[in-house]
Amino acid sequence: MLNLVFAAVLCSNVTAPFTGTICTPNDGKKHAAMILLGGSEGGNSMGGTASLFARRGYVAASVAYFGLPGLPKTLISVPVETVQRAIAVLQTRSDVARNRLGILGVSKGGELALLAASTYPQIRAVVAIVPSPFSFMGLTGSGTGGCSWTKDGKDLPCIPADAMAGIQIGMALSQAKPVAFRPFYDASRNADSAVTKAATFPLERIDGPVLCLGGADDQMWNSAAHCDIAMQYLKAHHHRFADRETNYPNAGHTFFLATHGPSSAMLSVSGGGATFVLELP
Repeated sequence: MLNLVFAAVLCSNVTAPFTGTICTPNDGKKHAAMILLGGSEGGNSMGGTASLFARRGYVAASVAYFGLPGLPKTLISVPVETVQRAIAVLQTRSDVARNRLGILGVSKGGELALLAASTYPQIRAVVAIVPSPFSFMGLTGSGTGGCSWTKDGKDLPCIPADAMAGIQIGMALSQAKPVAFRPFYDASRNADSAVTKAATFPLERIDGPVLCLGGADDQMWNSAAHCDIAMQYLKAHHHRFADRETNYPNAGHTFFLATHGPSSAMLSVSGGGATFVLELP
C-alpha cells in the first residue's frame, strides 16, 4: 500500500478487496464518506478527485470497475458487487461515520451509481452526473455487446443496441465523419418500451436523496432526458426524499470538467482515428 500525504490529506492506493484510491482528511476525526465512479474511460480515473473530496472533509474512495488487472477488461458483465466491496471497506474504517455514505458517478459511472444505490441501502445519497437510470448494452472498446452489469453472477436486463442506429454509426465512422452517439442511444432506448422498463433500475429503493445533473447539449447520450426520466420515476414511486435535477443549457457530456468556464469545455474527443462529439460548438 502506497501512502501519499498532501497537506492535511492522506491518500492510499488499494488493490483489494477493491481496486482504487482512498483519500481522507488526516485529522483523526470521523467523516462522511463518498464512493466515486468514473465513466467509460475505465481504470482508476477518479483517484485525483478523491483527494479533492478529502480536502473538503470527506473520506473518498475512487473505485475502478473495469480496465485494470483483476477487473473485467471491458465494460461488459461488470459486477455491482464491486461497489459492495468498497462499501464494506469504508464502513469498517475508524474515520468513517457509518450512516453517512454517499456515491457519485459520471456517465457510465452514474449509471452504476444509480444501480448500486438501488441495490445497497447503506448508500444514503447519490450524485449522478450525466447518467442513465437504466442499464444499457455493454461496451467492448470497439463496439457493443452483452450487458453492462451483473448481480450474483447473472447479467442484469439491459437495453440492446438498435441495429439500424448502429449501422448509421458505422457508416459515419467509415467516412471519417465526427460521430455523436446521442441518436444511437435514443433509438436504442425508444425501440421497445417493455425492454427499457425491464432495464430500469428500482430507484425507489434508494435510501436517500438523488441529485441528477444533465447537459442539455449532451451529444454522447441524452443525459437531460435521462435525469427527467429518473425524477419522474422517483415521483411516480413516491420516493420520500428531496430528489432534485439540474439540466444545464448548452452543456455537453463533460461539462463538469470545464472548471474554468464554458470556454474550457471539451467539445469532442478523438480516438482510434475517429472524432466523437460531446457537445455542439
